[in-house]
Amino acid sequence: MITRHYKVLGIALVVFCSFTIVPERIAWQPNKTLSWTDFKGSPNGKGSFVASTSSGMSQSYVIDGRGMLDKSETEVVAHFYPEYSWYRAKDTTARLLKHEQTHFDITEIHTRILNARIQSYNFTSNSKKEVKALYEEVEEQRRAMQRAFDEETNHSINREAEKRWETKIERLLLPQ
Repeated sequence: MITRHYKVLGIALVVFCSFTIVPERIAWQPNKTLSWTDFKGSPNGKGSFVASTSSGMSQSYVIDGRGMLDKSETEVVAHFYPEYSWYRAKDTTARLLKHEQTHFDITEIHTRILNARIQSYNFTSNSKKEVKALYEEVEEQRRAMQRAFDEETNHSINREAEKRWETKIERLLLPQ
């Protein structure tokens, strides 16, 4: 009876896992910019915002049986999430699309920061906890920069501030 229970549980887990839906995502690329067709979500209520970019840092890594992270098997990628990104078609401009691209570029900058931090960190047998702490620290910095960008540019209304940010972000994206 117990054996049968485990078999059923195993089958149920396989069936459940096969129906898990991974949201569409677009990896950041140096020579590819977003287009409005990449934004597939629905506008968020009747607010005053014209567009919203959803992006984040995805990471994969291998931790061996001793709890040590294998840096050569670590990958950190900036992703744009089309289903959670949206715009109001009547209000779009090329300048606004550039603003949304800059949000995605900020995520790429922090992806590079996280990757560099992982590569230079001296991990212990507690690697899973350590890599999570690194991620959380860089993620907080990313969110802070995203907020500062929107505040200083007044969500792309302040053209002078927008130009300063674009220049800063372009410089940070240059190969090191």
